[in-house]
Amino acid sequence: MNKKSLLLLLGLIFLKPSINELYAQLNIDSKNHYVWFDEIVGNGNLAIYNGTIFVEKFKAPANNHRFLLDDAYHLGNLIYENQPYYNIYLKYDIHEDEVIAKLDYKTNFLFIKLIKEKISYFEIESSELAIFNTKLSFISSNSKPEVISDKFFGFYQVLYEFDEVVLLKKNFKKRGEKIIDNFVYSNFLNKDFFIILKDNDYYEINTKYDFKKIFPNQKKYITIFYRRNRKLLKKDKDQFYTNLVKDIRSSMKASENK
Repeated sequence: MNKKSLLLLLGLIFLKPSINELYAQLNIDSKNHYVWFDEIVGNGNLAIYNGTIFVEKFKAPANNHRFLLDDAYHLGNLIYENQPYYNIYLKYDIHEDEVIAKLDYKTNFLFIKLIKEKISYFEIESSELAIFNTKLSFISSNSKPEVISDKFFGFYQVLYEFDEVVLLKKNFKKRGEKIIDNFVYSNFLNKDFFIILKDNDYYEINTKYDFKKIFPNQKKYITIFYRRNRKLLKKDKDQFYTNLVKDIRSSMKASENK
């Protein structure tokens, strides 16, 4: 290794980005440097290899599983111990709220259940065949230490954010049991719910009245939105809530400019 490469390597080792710069840590300009750094150090020496071996302990029927999207590993990025890692194959267990990584090891792979307390942010490609950006982004409650709530714990999908308002989705599957041919299988059912973080307070949202409590100056607007978008609410809650929060933002900005 020449002197120039060694100096750059040492600089990368002592670089410690803050958790508040989650998105900035995964920018495209730094990506190539960190990938190059990983290649020099060697994958087996990276902190991301610290964790426990993942073993599937539930037997579920065909087409039923405890993961987000499906049972496959998807290309993603994450921040682990304040260090960005790129092009890591991940899958997200939304029953136990754990992130599993498929990591190169010698001539094979290791399937590592990462230490969740060390993950501040991760993103997963929802479709590797799509033309447009299809990354799903997740933050850890550990990266929002100013939010004091026993309910706000674990990983949350970021759907939309502006100013001090963040719309989040808690992806969760509840485990039950199902008997098929005299064999007891685990059966996982979606029990997702949605959160608004506003001014460092946590609000679970289920109805329009929850939104009205959070945004009291937008009550009339919220009522109209619900009335006009009933079909979308039944069909796609993610998109419904995202559109509503976007429109609330526009309404608030318009009020400020009057």
